Amino acid sequence: MSADPQLAHWQAQWQQALLLWSDHLQLQEPLWLFDVEAAEAAGLTESFAAIRLTSQRVMVNLQEITERGLDDYALEVLAHEIGHHVYAPANMTQHLQLLAVIRQSLPGSEQLAPLVANLYTDLLINHHLQRHTPCQMEAIYLHLKPASATPLWQLYMRIYERLWQLPPETLASAPLGNSEEGDAWLGSRIIKVYGKDWLTGASRFATLLLRYLQDDEQAANDAFGVLADTADAGNGHTGTGVPSLPAIDVLHPSQDPELSEQTLGAPATDSPCDAVAAKRSPGQSLEPQEYYEVLRAAGVDISRHDATVNYYRDAVRPYLLPFPAKSTPAPSEPEREGTTLWEPGDDPGELDWFATLLAGADPIPGVTTHKAVYSVDTSEQPRQQVCDLDLYVDSSGSMPNPQYQLSYPALAGVLLCISALRAGAQVQVTLWSGPRQCLSTDGFIRDEAGALRVLTGFFGGSTSFPLKLLRETYDQPRQTPTQVVVLSDDGVSSMFSDDERGTAGAEISARTLRHCGGAGHWVLDLPMELDSQTGHAWLQDAYEKMRLGRDQGWQVHRVNGLEPMLSFARHFARQYYQASASTSQRAARP
Repeated sequence: MSADPQLAHWQAQWQQALLLWSDHLQLQEPLWLFDVEAAEAAGLTESFAAIRLTSQRVMVNLQEITERGLDDYALEVLAHEIGHHVYAPANMTQHLQLLAVIRQSLPGSEQLAPLVANLYTDLLINHHLQRHTPCQMEAIYLHLKPASATPLWQLYMRIYERLWQLPPETLASAPLGNSEEGDAWLGSRIIKVYGKDWLTGASRFATLLLRYLQDDEQAANDAFGVLADTADAGNGHTGTGVPSLPAIDVLHPSQDPELSEQTLGAPATDSPCDAVAAKRSPGQSLEPQEYYEVLRAAGVDISRHDATVNYYRDAVRPYLLPFPAKSTPAPSEPEREGTTLWEPGDDPGELDWFATLLAGADPIPGVTTHKAVYSVDTSEQPRQQVCDLDLYVDSSGSMPNPQYQLSYPALAGVLLCISALRAGAQVQVTLWSGPRQCLSTDGFIRDEAGALRVLTGFFGGSTSFPLKLLRETYDQPRQTPTQVVVLSDDGVSSMFSDDERGTAGAEISARTLRHCGGAGHWVLDLPMELDSQTGHAWLQDAYEKMRLGRDQGWQVHRVNGLEPMLSFARHFARQYYQASASTSQRAARP
């Protein structure tokens, strides 16, 4: 215990605050901050307390506490911050989901989602503490009560007054109009009805606040800065975000039958004892842009490109399958069959002294000396040799930018890459567009992050296949069988142009198929079948070149639109994996 009386008091109250939530709750002691410099270094620039979900830490600015006259409310302040760790949002995943749901409910004011999330979770926590513990949460707001307040502050305080049955203007600074009184009643109903399913309640709460936020966004941020204890709760987070959300409809609380007068007699469900998000059917997927903005709203310091890599890695996780493999004979352990005569000139290491002495005669080299005879059983089941993956993804102007919207070529490519790497293969990934617009891994690699960073880049230029790289990769036969996969559209016809040396693309293409040791696959978004006659000369020329590639041996997989590329990637991996497994099983049968 500290010799500082103030700190000693807060340390003692910390243990009491933990017990208010659970007898078995364990959190490390808060980070106590004593001056402005320490608070700024920890990221507390406005609020007197805050949390960090990644480290599960509470931070308290004791200097700010004293200046605001809150020294006597250590139990209330600490119990509230603990509530953020155990009730709402409780963990990083739920915090990101909360922000994403609120952003969808704030069209035009999405940037205020962190503020709304903070106000909403504060209501949930404070109502529980006021009802079920000795904490006097209203005393905190009495000390923070301004002489004049914004409409949003007035509404927020009136919601507390209704929840705790306090007389009007106990916390609010002035009477509310009829419309605002109705909103305050709806706000209190949201907290009571959606205490367990608070993710749905968040959408209702955000919709309720929208008109107040639109009046003066800056004033809203300024008024509640002192309460912003979850503003940077995700600081230090290095994990992933949330690629999809539960199916929650955006609905104004006045239109929600769960909040109507008929439900007033229903039992309240505001206890967090078993407060978890209700199970729902899968909802909408977030776009990469939204995924990134939700992470930033949580205070996560991450670049757009790194967020995009995480997005696609998360998105393909449900579809992962082992990558195709080829069967090769497995080496067997030699089995001893007997002995034969060891003669001078044989390897001395092969001399079997035990067998020689066991014969009973004096050891005479070449006469009574023996060596073991071994045989190899070739009937064992063949092992699997994994094919490497050489992936070429079109990044021209006809393709979506994977950092802003869902790109199915990128998604299919990520699925193939991760499947290959998990199976033990190496991958080479190339993103290509116009001349000199080519980004590739450093040859065939085992680095997942490196491969995905290439896949999630974007050029958006013209179309020119990287023939130089293809030529250099397959100048000689590959030692490891390799699957060559191209994700594109009619732009793949640029493979049959001449390279920078004047070498015909058709020659490079044919050599690739001869030297890859596996197979070549084109997955193409084409408006019509390859044998169709088109009405446009330029398209007819492209189709003639693609038919030449098919005749060389490229396996052409036509898809209608980009989305089926993901289905191709799933079926491609499954088909090759199951075929190799069946071969292995047949080889093992007597």
